[in-house]
Amino acid sequence: MVERFSAGLLALALIAGGCGDDNDGGFSTQLRDGFMDGCTESGSEAFCLCYLDELGKRFTEAELFAAVIDGSEEPPEGFIDAGLACASELDR
Repeated sequence: MVERFSAGLLALALIAGGCGDDNDGGFSTQLRDGFMDGCTESGSEAFCLCYLDELGKRFTEAELFAAVIDGSEEPPEGFIDAGLACASELDR
């Protein structure tokens, strides 16, 4: 499940979001909005917010773009770790 969020939703967010102004030194508003729009179609808002925040702890926006452009079948380990951290946190 986490891997499905990682690859598909991130790709959607990056394509939909494009580049934009940074908000609070984190991801651009466009990336955040695009990610949340895609993620909440199949996940809870709480999970999606947590997942995006966890990705922000592990990757810069440029690194996320590079991972999507790389297009490997397996998402980077940090994507999986971020999703698992949220799944664990929200399971409590």
